[in-house]
Amino acid sequence: MRAGTDNAAPAASLDDFLTTEDLRYLEQVSFVHQRRVRGVHSGLHHARLRGGTTEFAEHRAYAPGDEIRRLDWRVMGRSDRLEIKLYDDPSIFGTVILLDASGSMKFADSTRSKFNYGCAVTAWLSKLSLGQHDPVGLMLAGDEAPGFLWPKASTAHLAGVLHLLKSTEPAGPTRLAEQVRFLARNLRQPTRVVIVSDGFCDLDRLQSEIALLAGRRHRIHFLQTLAPEEISLDYRQPLRFLNLEGKNFVDANPLEIGEAYLEAMESHVATLRRLCAHHRGSYEPLVTDQPVGRSLATFIRRLSARKR
Repeated sequence: MRAGTDNAAPAASLDDFLTTEDLRYLEQVSFVHQRRVRGVHSGLHHARLRGGTTEFAEHRAYAPGDEIRRLDWRVMGRSDRLEIKLYDDPSIFGTVILLDASGSMKFADSTRSKFNYGCAVTAWLSKLSLGQHDPVGLMLAGDEAPGFLWPKASTAHLAGVLHLLKSTEPAGPTRLAEQVRFLARNLRQPTRVVIVSDGFCDLDRLQSEIALLAGRRHRIHFLQTLAPEEISLDYRQPLRFLNLEGKNFVDANPLEIGEAYLEAMESHVATLRRLCAHHRGSYEPLVTDQPVGRSLATFIRRLSARKR
């Protein structure tokens, strides 16, 4: 699967998804890898072995702290630019973000939609990973979603991620389990897989696919993205509830169904949390009325504390 691009679409930028405050939090945190890995890497991950890597991948601009021996002297001789040669290296712990683009993610009431919020989460995490010189990839799960952006570490890759987010409209039923299966079968190296979704899917089916993903040494983080109204059902008048993943609807009085709804929601969230814990993953609730940068910085600090 490979994502296409629309050359006629306007370029996307971080400002389309994130506020200045969100971006400030990028300077305060970093992903820390939990395992020791093989190979050489100049970033934040530990390496057991020293030596070369095997296959050239791409160039990126030199940054303070990079090893001088990794400079491409031929490029410098031709253009006076300092560029580092990057290789497909098993020591680099990449990130793939799986963003739910199903119809239920269109829900919005007092805040922006869950999908729009998920796009902001994806943009923030992508910028963070690429800032650490780690590869980041993107897959969107939905009927109208394009394919898979394979992980890359170049800073130019961020433009492709943002373009894909801006050009996608959430629609159709949830395809989360199928996309998790695709990642489990196609990611060759241990990868941090971040699932950004409202979690409104068959958890038994999702569990079996996450088990496969975890069994292949990928690290799973589930960021459940919900609107405040979905958590509290804070409505007082009878309403028509539309199925955003289909065409049917239900007329109901929230005052009559509220208690049963909240019990069902609490049970669903508890099951999702246990599923993640069982496979040594993490679960983090995100609410669309909370600032993206602050919420994600808290999540990453909590991960770092667990690894000490």
